Amino acid sequence: MILASLVLPIEAPSRPDASHLLGWFYHLLRDSHPELHDRQMPPPFTLSVAGREGGYWLRITLLQELLYAELSPELYSLAGKQLRLGPMDVRVRAVLHEGHPWAGLTTYPRLFRDPIEKDYPFRFASPMFFRRKKTHYPLPEPKLVFGSLYERFSAYAPVAPPEELQERFEYITLRQVSLHTRSIEHESRGVGVVGKAVYHLLEASDEEARWLTVLWRFSFYAGIGAKTSLGFGQTRPLKVLSGVKNGDTDEAS
Repeated sequence: MILASLVLPIEAPSRPDASHLLGWFYHLLRDSHPELHDRQMPPPFTLSVAGREGGYWLRITLLQELLYAELSPELYSLAGKQLRLGPMDVRVRAVLHEGHPWAGLTTYPRLFRDPIEKDYPFRFASPMFFRRKKTHYPLPEPKLVFGSLYERFSAYAPVAPPEELQERFEYITLRQVSLHTRSIEHESRGVGVVGKAVYHLLEASDEEARWLTVLWRFSFYAGIGAKTSLGFGQTRPLKVLSGVKNGDTDEAS
């Protein structure tokens, strides 16, 4: 029932391409999980490359305990070793599951222990978009955002959210928005959105609000939207500070 976010600080001559990280990761999965390459459902992992010159890092999140159990020995052993990512060699300085803002280790049951919320602030750290009729659709509509999380949680958590929860997405509204578009090129040219958005649940029972709180916190590991295996839709749940106005937020992952 483990959820993992591993951060690998690297030494590299330039920023690696996320597609090369995905190619390396599929090679890692080739023997144990060859079916993951072509399956239609969202993958049980996300991958991304971030940072600037002199401080690049890779991020790997795993949504299945079996996948974590199988891959963690090899992933943790990468510290101090060289990786071949496309045309370049990079050196992995460390493998972190704590001590970095984008690293973390938890379990699905722990997601249920947090207080129930009815406000759900997110920071979309990398361009997020949805696939609609073979095009990029960048608007973070509540139904699309929570529908994406619902789909991933249902696929990999030990207990699935109730189907009727999807009806409650119609009662979620955007309370605050600070977003801008960013051009992306993947399969076709389009845009994604980055920035912050606060969603608010208008009407719900405590049980429904609990499930939405769980999905909100799950977003740190699952990402939101399309192509999360290529670094898109990397997301942080944020916590609204009591008594603070104007949408100021604090990280709550």
